[in-house]
Amino acid sequence: MKKKDSIFKKIAKSFDKHIVLPITRVVLKITRYFDKSSHRLEALLAKQTTLLFLSLILAIGLFVVVDQKLLVFNNSSAEMFKNQKVEVLYNEERFVLEGVPETVDITLIGSKVDLYIAKQSASKHSVKIDLTDIKEPGTYKVDLNYDSGQLRTIESSVNPSQANVIVYLKESENRTLSYNVINADHLDNTVDIEKVALNLDQVVISGARYKLEQVATVEALIDVDKLPSTAVGTQTLDDITLRAYDSTGNIVDVEINHSAKITADVTLSSSSKEIPLNLVLKNEMPFGKAISAYTLSKDSVVAYGSEETLEALSTTGIDIEVDASILDNNYSTTIDVPKPAGIKKLDTNRVDLNVTVVPSVEDSKYNKEVTLEALGVTNEYTAGAVDEQNSKILVSPKCAENICKALTVADIQVYVDVSSIIKNGPGVYELPVQVKPKTTNARLSTFTVNPEKVKIELSKKN
Repeated sequence: MKKKDSIFKKIAKSFDKHIVLPITRVVLKITRYFDKSSHRLEALLAKQTTLLFLSLILAIGLFVVVDQKLLVFNNSSAEMFKNQKVEVLYNEERFVLEGVPETVDITLIGSKVDLYIAKQSASKHSVKIDLTDIKEPGTYKVDLNYDSGQLRTIESSVNPSQANVIVYLKESENRTLSYNVINADHLDNTVDIEKVALNLDQVVISGARYKLEQVATVEALIDVDKLPSTAVGTQTLDDITLRAYDSTGNIVDVEINHSAKITADVTLSSSSKEIPLNLVLKNEMPFGKAISAYTLSKDSVVAYGSEETLEALSTTGIDIEVDASILDNNYSTTIDVPKPAGIKKLDTNRVDLNVTVVPSVEDSKYNKEVTLEALGVTNEYTAGAVDEQNSKILVSPKCAENICKALTVADIQVYVDVSSIIKNGPGVYELPVQVKPKTTNARLSTFTVNPEKVKIELSKKN
């Protein structure tokens, strides 16, 4: 037991002698030195030149730390850049390509400093496909590579990283240029497009052969919204988009080239005409009733539309339909004026209608013998009744007495429609007789015909 105690004492004395005492002496010396020199250190630090030198030393040290990436900036990070455009290097004069992705996603891996710099200079870097060595058409599996510029320490991953690119020979053809007006419904209702004149009638389309074969039309899109003005007169449009379409109206992706800038002179006009209004009875009048007269608050309206449509309507008028089955007695109402196809605007959309209802008459003394007409005959055929008996039709009117008295043969058209038998070729056919009222008096009457069917001979022209 005593031997063990003496061993521990010897170890303690040795530790105290060789470690504790030397360290204590060093600390005491340093303390005495700084105690004596503290005033000199304060005076040195108070000098302006000393502070400038210290600042310079610290700045140089910080620059070295950042430049050599000695701190936390050296930690690796990752960042994704979505929808980055792909640049393809190839012979554009000779080839066209398919299968190249328009955009890709890029993941960059590197220090935060490098990623920050890459973000700020993203416009200087791109994803590239290099096909400059391709000499012949075919299908090629190519890599998509990210160009990191001067940032060689950045690692990159592109998605997709590869593409199957189909290379076609580029061919060209001349095509006729037509036009198509879009947004025409944005024009004022009183204004219509009368004419469009393009300065070019031919363009050149280029692309793969199978694409060229799909093109049915090449159109210049005349956008009403881009016209300098929508006032009546001629406007010049120079902002024109060209499109190639297939037979079903789908866009075909081909290049469209032209020898000069495409412009169009668009002529706007405002055509109008006074159109008469007709009362037309729908369904039959109640038993024993007929219309002796009617009045409209306006007998005609001013219509705006194409010249062709207005010209046709000036003869036929606009029909206003009334349900005859409800006309037991005199009747008054306000009724809509229908807008015919091809008409953009009417100056009046509603009119007041007053109808006078009286007992009807049906007397043989008012019967009319009308010559039968054949309608729907094409240029290669002639058609007519097989004999005199079939060519004359007895028409019996039922109407108000004042209307029946005023009726003439000129008020009525009696006809057969041969359009349904043209496809069968020459021959003799039995067809139903139809009556068409041509005047107001006839429109206020109902008719029966005798015979109801006639024999018609359809013959080829010599």
